[in-house]
Amino acid sequence: MLKTYAPRLTGADLRTLIDDLHATPAEVAKFLQVTERSVWRWLSEGSAPFPVLAALWHETPTGRHVSALDVGNELVIHRGLAQAHEKAHAQAVATLSRLLAIGDFGAANDPVLNGPPPPGGGGFAPGPRYSAQVMRAQARAMGR
Repeated sequence: MLKTYAPRLTGADLRTLIDDLHATPAEVAKFLQVTERSVWRWLSEGSAPFPVLAALWHETPTGRHVSALDVGNELVIHRGLAQAHEKAHAQAVATLSRLLAIGDFGAANDPVLNGPPPPGGGGFAPGPRYSAQVMRAQARAMGR
């Protein structure tokens, strides 16, 4: 959901917003898709719904400038997050490569490539499985 910002506006600010837009009440009514009578009523009463005020504020030069700054700030934040994730990923890959390089301890349950058939025969021919050696070779081949 898109976050929006608008300052605390009151109905008394409606005249200022219309003046900032250099618009007539008829043009404001058309923009807001309301009747011109509603705009005149808001002006005379000095009260307008906040969504109306916020929509008009976002159309003023100040509102457009603040909205552009918000978008720019969001882009900077997301670019920074992406770079942080890339750095964390690179560190994890480096750590994994280092561990694979030093971690071949020859454990009894270490998977091997094309290991012997299981005891008792049974016609089972195991497919290729990855050993620590194979994973190290892959890591070296990928330049990690």
